[in-house]
Amino acid sequence: MPSKTDDKYTDPELHNVVKEEIQASDKGGAPGQWSARKAQMMASEYKKRGGDYTTEKKDESAKHLDQWTKEEWQTKEGSGNAKDANGLEHRYLPKKAWEQMDDKEKEATDAKKQEGSKEGKQHVENTSKAADAKKNASKDTNEFSKIDKKSITDCTTHWDDPEHMENNQKEYKKFMEENRKSKSTSPDDRPGKKRGQGANADLPSKKQKGSSEISDEPTAPTGDKTRVPQKGQKVQWHSAPGYISGEVVEVLYEEKEVDGKKVEASKEDPRLVLKTDSTGKICVHKPEAVYFD
Repeated sequence: MPSKTDDKYTDPELHNVVKEEIQASDKGGAPGQWSARKAQMMASEYKKRGGDYTTEKKDESAKHLDQWTKEEWQTKEGSGNAKDANGLEHRYLPKKAWEQMDDKEKEATDAKKQEGSKEGKQHVENTSKAADAKKNASKDTNEFSKIDKKSITDCTTHWDDPEHMENNQKEYKKFMEENRKSKSTSPDDRPGKKRGQGANADLPSKKQKGSSEISDEPTAPTGDKTRVPQKGQKVQWHSAPGYISGEVVEVLYEEKEVDGKKVEASKEDPRLVLKTDSTGKICVHKPEAVYFD
């Protein structure tokens, strides 16, 4: 069945071919994974091969993706490819962000990214200095400071196409099923165990304030309706103990039931289903309430 967005392209078949090639490549992110960088690369490659859009609306979304090119995203050495010859990921930031840091600060955030890459992590938090520099660099870009409601719809539609959203929903259903099964086999219900402190003696202690899961300040810039984290991405949000860490289980662009509660969402006003690292608790927040690289 053709995608609902196919009518927005003059050559849907070419668009699908380019999309599959970009998503499978290791440029702009891990093979098989989607990212804003890959979306920008896809739009550029589609146009290079003669593709175009049937509506002015789509041209507007392409302009927002082209902003990545205008900001000159690169490594600290100035390379346009975040992955080196050995397959190691380096920190990738706007040129103006690098210009705001000295050599020691550049090395610190790049080293942190490389360490995370060695551990197989796709998303690694910036150092506080790099996060501030990145935020300031984006503020200098006038086009991003004047995005209206129509543009928000275009941008999120282009980054999260229907096929990608469908995969997210399948993974989310699988996660929720596994979560329900794990709750039904609680350690308190095991034979020979009594309720109370003894029943939980072999469980890890609950995270306390001051642990690696909770901080007094966020370690990355905040999101918004045009900067939405991807499924599986590590994020932070504010709770009673402080800023807690977790990951995105799903990005909602339409109404859906989450843990028995109805959550309203739309392309213009998305919601994030989040899982807390320390407790596994599920919660829902707006992109504006989370912090991430």
